[in-house]
Amino acid sequence: MSEYRETRTVVEEVPIQRARPVVETQHESVVHESRGMSGGEVVALVLAGIAAAVVITILILNSQQRETEDQLAIERARAAAAQEQQPAQTSPQQPIVVVPPSQPPVVQVPVPVPAPSQPAPSTTAPTNIEVEVDINSKLLDDQDLRSQSIDVKFNAGIAVLSGRVSSEELKTRAERVAKTVKGVRSVINNITVQAN
Repeated sequence: MSEYRETRTVVEEVPIQRARPVVETQHESVVHESRGMSGGEVVALVLAGIAAAVVITILILNSQQRETEDQLAIERARAAAAQEQQPAQTSPQQPIVVVPPSQPPVVQVPVPVPAPSQPAPSTTAPTNIEVEVDINSKLLDDQDLRSQSIDVKFNAGIAVLSGRVSSEELKTRAERVAKTVKGVRSVINNITVQAN
C-alpha cells in the first residue's frame, strides 16, 4: 500500500501598519475581441480566388479546344466523303503544254498629235467623291471656316452645303469657296446662321 502523509501549514494574520491609506481602484476588464479576418485568412482567400479563376479559365479553354477539334473532325469527314464520291481516275492526266504562237508583224499606226492652237484633251472628269473631298479641303484651308460645322454633298455638278456657321459673312464665304472647286457648276447653300 501507499503511504499517505498530511502536512499542515499555519498562517497567522498580523496587522500591518501602513503610513498611507491604500486606495483600491476597480478596473473594468478589457476584453480583446478580434473582428474580421487575419492577414493569413485574407491571403488564403485571395489565393483560393486566383486558383478558382485559373481552373475556370482552363475549363473554358479546354471546352473551346474540344469544339475546334470537333469542327475540324467534321470538316475532315466532309472532305473524305467528297473524295469518295468523286470517281477514281484510272490513268493520270497528261500535262498540258501551251506553246505561244509566233509574234505577228508589228505595224506602226500614226498617232495624231494635237496642234499647238488646240487645247490638250482633258482627263476624265473627277468623281463626286473627289469633288466633295476637294470642297472640304478648301473649307478646311480657310482659317475662319475650319472651325464651323459644314457638311458637303456633291452630285452631277451641284454642290449642296448644309450645317451651321456663326455669321452671314461665313455662309457667303463658304459658298464662294465651293464655287472655286473644279467640277462645281452651281452651289445650293442650305447653311443656317446661328450666333453663338
